[in-house]
Amino acid sequence: MAYNSNSAIMVMIREDLAKTEGHREGVKVNALERLMVKKVSPSELHVNPDDEFTHPDVGPNEAIVENYSQIARRDTEMSNLVYKEPIIVYKLRVGGYMMLNGHHRWAGAIRACVPKVRIQITNTEHTG
Repeated sequence: MAYNSNSAIMVMIREDLAKTEGHREGVKVNALERLMVKKVSPSELHVNPDDEFTHPDVGPNEAIVENYSQIARRDTEMSNLVYKEPIIVYKLRVGGYMMLNGHHRWAGAIRACVPKVRIQITNTEHTG
């Protein structure tokens, strides 16, 4: 089941899309930074406007987000590691990262109030 267009997560998605519009230029990232998995605040991650997750007619799936939220809560109780698989991102010039894969995990982490999520950066060259 997708969220309705007025749900908290859809409002957050719309606000993020508006905030990052015109500011999605990537930066060149060296091989070491691409190989490393790092931990960042979920607030540093931005939604991808091309992902179906951001479209109100498809949007996030409530059951999937809730499942990831429960996993995030369990993981943070057991260790500092949240989600085995990192969220795949693209590093932005203006700061933060645009998600390429992992939108539902990101929403679950936000719902669970997780302070850090694991990310892996994919940038290979400067774009813009």
